[in-house]
Amino acid sequence: MQVLHPPFVHFVVALPVVALFSQLTYMATRDRAYSKAAFRIIAMTLLASFFALYSGMSDAQKVLEGHTLVSRGVETLAQHKLLGIVTVIILFLTTLTKWFAVAKKSHAVESLAALLIIVTIAISLYQGRLGGTLVYQYGAGIDTKQIMKGK
Repeated sequence: MQVLHPPFVHFVVALPVVALFSQLTYMATRDRAYSKAAFRIIAMTLLASFFALYSGMSDAQKVLEGHTLVSRGVETLAQHKLLGIVTVIILFLTTLTKWFAVAKKSHAVESLAALLIIVTIAISLYQGRLGGTLVYQYGAGIDTKQIMKGK
C-alpha cells in the first residue's frame, strides 16, 4: 500500500519547534529578522499541513477499504482526522497572528504568537501520538498481504 501522509506530517511536527526557537530568539534580542523567520517557518508549516491533511484523508480511505481495523482503531482514526482539521485551523490562526505581529511590530501580539506556536507544537505532538497508535497498535497503513508473502 502506497501512502503519502507520513512524509508530509513530519514537517508539521518539526517546523513549529524551529519557529519557536526563532520566535524566542526574537523576543530575547528584538532582532526583527528572527520574527520574520518565525513567520516564514510557520507559513511553510501551514502549507505542509494542507498537504498532510489532504494526504491523510486520502490514505485514511485506503486504510478503511483495504484493512480491517478493530473498532477502537476506527475510533482513533476518526479522532486523528478531526484533530488534523483542528491543527490546520490553529496553524492558520497562528500564521495570521504572526503576520499581524510582524506587520504591526507589536510585542504583545508577538507574545500571543509565541503562545500559539506552543499550542501548535502541543497539538502536533498529540496528533503524532495518535498517528503512531494507528500504525503501531492497529497496523493502519501497513500492507499485511505483502508481509505475509515475504516481500
